[in-house]
Order: sequence, then structure tokens, then C-alpha cells
Amino acid sequence: MSTSPNSKNFRNKGFTLIELLVVIAIIAILAAIALPMFSSYKMKAYNAAAQSDLRNLKAMMEWYYADYLEYP
Repeated sequence: MSTSPNSKNFRNKGFTLIELLVVIAIIAILAAIALPMFSSYKMKAYNAAAQSDLRNLKAMMEWYYADYLEYP
């Protein structure tokens, strides 16, 4: 039994540099695809929150008008 670094058992215990580079490249490609989509979703959420705030403001203004017969 040989325990030298050149034996077959020692070589099969890790990832090669090429395998690691391929994995890093795949992760980079997925990140490049996901980031623009994330910013789009973020903008849509911001717009939805603003529209909700405007609807709430409208409701409050109408309630104020119902109580005082004038707008603030």
C-alpha cells in the first residue's frame, strides 16, 4: 500500500481547480440574471406601497370632510 501524494486515493479526495471555477462561473451567471429581476420587484413593491398610501390618504380626507364638511 502506497501513501504517497501520487496515489489514486489521494487524488480523488477533492475538487479540481477547473471544477471550482465552473461552479463559480455558474453562480456568477445566476447572480447576473437575478439582480436585475430583484431590482424590478423592488420597484414594483415601492410603487404598490405608494399607491396604498394614496388610497389611505384619500379615505382619511373623505372621513374628515364627512365630519367637518370641508377639506383640511
